Amino acid sequence: MKLVKKLLFILVVALIAVLIAYFARVNDTNVTLNLIFVSIKDIQLWLLSLFCFLAGVIFSVMAVFLDIIFMSGSERKLRKELKKLQSELVAIRNEKFEDIDDSSFADNNEENLPAKDSSDKNHEQN
Repeated sequence: MKLVKKLLFILVVALIAVLIAYFARVNDTNVTLNLIFVSIKDIQLWLLSLFCFLAGVIFSVMAVFLDIIFMSGSERKLRKELKKLQSELVAIRNEKFEDIDDSSFADNNEENLPAKDSSDKNHEQN
């Protein structure tokens, strides 16, 4: 399966290279690029298109990396909050078990048991 993925990747890269070469051959006219402070003369149209595409790719990659950085920060905060809430939940559960232990098992001695009547004594003897 890995070989198929590699071959498909190579095929896509080769197809993109052929398309770029065809685009360069068809659009080989020279243009003048007028920016606000700079004017660039006699630049080929395909080269200008390639530079714009690469600038877009670089900008997109930077935006994704910034998003990943901010997401990891918020993920770290949420993980800390989750640990805090889990420890609080464990403490509440333990507190409930301690209350149950204190009220039902610790006070269960002979004095707190109900008195046996004569019918219970007859059952014990049989």
